[in-house]
Amino acid sequence: MVRSCLAVAVLVLVLTGCQRADPLLRARSDCANDALPASAQANACGALIEGGNLTGPDRANALANSGAAHARAGDTRSALQDFASSLALDDSNRRALEGRANILIRSGQFDAAEPLVERLVSGGAGARAHLVQGQIAAGRGDYQAAVEAFDAALSEDAHNAVALAGRARMKEALGDNDGAMADFDSAIGFDSDLADARAGRCWLAIQQTRDPSNDGRARQDAEAAVATAPRDFNAQTCLGILTLRAHEWAAAKQAFDVALEVRPGDPLALFGRGVARRRAGDGPGLTDMNQARDFDHHIGERFDQLGVVTY
Repeated sequence: MVRSCLAVAVLVLVLTGCQRADPLLRARSDCANDALPASAQANACGALIEGGNLTGPDRANALANSGAAHARAGDTRSALQDFASSLALDDSNRRALEGRANILIRSGQFDAAEPLVERLVSGGAGARAHLVQGQIAAGRGDYQAAVEAFDAALSEDAHNAVALAGRARMKEALGDNDGAMADFDSAIGFDSDLADARAGRCWLAIQQTRDPSNDGRARQDAEAAVATAPRDFNAQTCLGILTLRAHEWAAAKQAFDVALEVRPGDPLALFGRGVARRRAGDGPGLTDMNQARDFDHHIGERFDQLGVVTY
C-alpha cells in the first residue's frame, strides 16, 4: 500500500514537472480538443502556433484545428486564413481540406469546393469525403447524385447519423417520404442529439398531416433540436408552425423571432411571426404578413397546407 501511494505521488510529481518544463503542454492538448468552447480551443491553438516552434505537419495540424475552432465560433474569415495556411504547409491535411470545403459549400461556391473534395477522396478520407460530396450535389439540386454520395459514406460507416440525415433529406426531395422517414429514424437512433435529423423529421411529419392532435412526436423533435442547436433555422421554424397549430402565440413568436435572426427577411419566418402577432392581438402582425407576401406571393397558401389558421 505504501509503495502504491509512493508510486502515485512520484507520477504526480513527474507530470507536474513536465507541465512546468513545457508550458505549452496544456495548449497542445486543448488545441486538439473539439469538446472545448470554440474560443478556448482557438486561444490554445493560437498560443501553440505562436510559441510552440512547430514545423511541417505539426504546424499544419495546429492551424487546421485553429481553423475548425474559428469556424465553430462563426469567424469565417479567420477560419479560411487558418485553413489556407495549413494547406500551404501540407496540401493533404484532411481537416483543412474539409473545413475549407464546407465553408465554400455554405456560401454556394460549389465549383471551388469540388477540387478540395476530390483531394479528400483520393487521400482516403472515406465517409467524411463522401459526406462533403453529397453536400455539393445537394446544393446543385442533383438529389440522386447526393443520395449516391451519402450511400458511399454509409458503405464506409453504416452508423453515420449525418449521412443518414442527409440521405433522408434527398429522398424527401425525390418524393420518397417513407424512405426519408426511415432514414431520419435511423439517424436519430444513432445520434439522438443530431439537430439536423430531429428538425428534418419534424418538418416531414408536419407536412404529412394537418391534424394538431398528431403533433406529439414532431413537437418532441422540434424541442430537442432547438435545445441542441438554438440557432437552427429549420428547428425553430418547425417549432413555430407547431406552436401556431397549438394556438401558443407567444411561443410561436419567439421561435420565429430567432429564425429571423438567423435569416432576416425569410418569408416563412416573417409570415409565421405575423400570424402569431396578429392572433395574439398585435396589430403590426399584419405588416409582417404583407412583407412576407411581397417576397413570396404563395406564402399564405403554404401555411394553409400546413394546417395553420392565419386569421
